[in-house]
Amino acid sequence: MKLQDKVAIITGGGRGLGRSVALAFGREGAKVVVAARTKETIDHVAVELRSLKKSVLAMPVDISDENQVDLLVQKTLKTFGTIDILVNNAGTRGPIGPICNVLLEEWEKTIKINLTATFLCSKAVLPVMMEKKKGKIINVATTMSLRPNLTPYCVAKAGVVHFSKQLAREVKNFNIQVNAIHPGVMDTQMQAEIRQAGVEAIGTDLFERIKEEGILHSPDEPAQLVVFLASKAADGITGDFLSFDDKEVKFLISQA
Repeated sequence: MKLQDKVAIITGGGRGLGRSVALAFGREGAKVVVAARTKETIDHVAVELRSLKKSVLAMPVDISDENQVDLLVQKTLKTFGTIDILVNNAGTRGPIGPICNVLLEEWEKTIKINLTATFLCSKAVLPVMMEKKKGKIINVATTMSLRPNLTPYCVAKAGVVHFSKQLAREVKNFNIQVNAIHPGVMDTQMQAEIRQAGVEAIGTDLFERIKEEGILHSPDEPAQLVVFLASKAADGITGDFLSFDDKEVKFLISQA
């Protein structure tokens, strides 16, 4: 198995890509810590993993709260003894509409959950990884294409990409690989919420078209990119931004 006995924290692990990554990691032998705000969703994922006879810890956490993040790390260490992998997947789409209508509190919340939480979780696990001189941090971003009326979300995710590149340089000598990914266009609740907002609010019919054209894919597919980056096969990759839609990336996954 690619991740045998590795301990992995996955934020936003109760649904969508986070759930798919948690199950994929479990199948590859990892001990999985599933973190999210909603207890019911992570409990459901924990039941799925236990049915596969996998080790799992489900912990409700607001990953934008530093104290709660620290508790998550402490509980993980108490339960499993170490941390090998962090997947910063949790996020929120934020407000939909022109920037002139976005409230300051909406802007700050979107940045906090998508970008600041990535910083907080990374900061919390780094002492463990640096001491053992080994670790993997995978940050979920999005396409860098410009999307009208989703500015707070797109800006936050662009920050995640640059944060990943910066951090990769800082911890390279500790044998810690840090990468960001674009998981492609997935059939998730966030996509459904964007479509429900309507063409007038979002300023484009793109999201309706990709649903109608059947372009959306299951989050189980890009979960394999996360497995690849978490595995030994990706030890030479750091400070990169990999898109699941890229043919070369899909080839790398197929060869791992």
